[in-house]
Amino acid sequence: MKTLKIFTFVVVCVIMAACSGSGEVGKVASKISSGEQLTQSDYKVMIDYCGKYATEAQKLQDRINELPADSEESEKLNEEMGALSDKYAYSTQFFDKITSCTKEEVGEENVALINKYAPLMWFSAPEWASIGGDVDVEGFIEDMPSTDTTGVISNSDGVEVDK
Repeated sequence: MKTLKIFTFVVVCVIMAACSGSGEVGKVASKISSGEQLTQSDYKVMIDYCGKYATEAQKLQDRINELPADSEESEKLNEEMGALSDKYAYSTQFFDKITSCTKEEVGEENVALINKYAPLMWFSAPEWASIGGDVDVEGFIEDMPSTDTTGVISNSDGVEVDK
């Protein structure tokens, strides 16, 4: 009987710890689900949450990119990436809201926060977000194979194309 009480106590402690960590995050997710108006502090919670996810995912992605595609370690890191997505279960819901928001909705401080995370590969930012770098660059001409039979572009050195 004593073992059952200890086990029950441990289970209750684990559940309380899990629930307390997602307090604000859970409240914001509920507001989104119920269609309530979001405040700037709600957007801050979402941006911080998604920023943490994107930062952790970027670290994993950088490690994956350094490995050959058929590497066993690459497979393990992809599994970790899946586990990270499970850990940040609200990221899809939050990114949907973040990508469709206006600067006025989120507020000046949150615009700066979005711009901080926008360069990360795993952070979905709105179109108005600044990712840094040369904003007048339209794209890049990438190296083309020498077997291009059309003769339009047969070789290039990755030249920037301005607007």
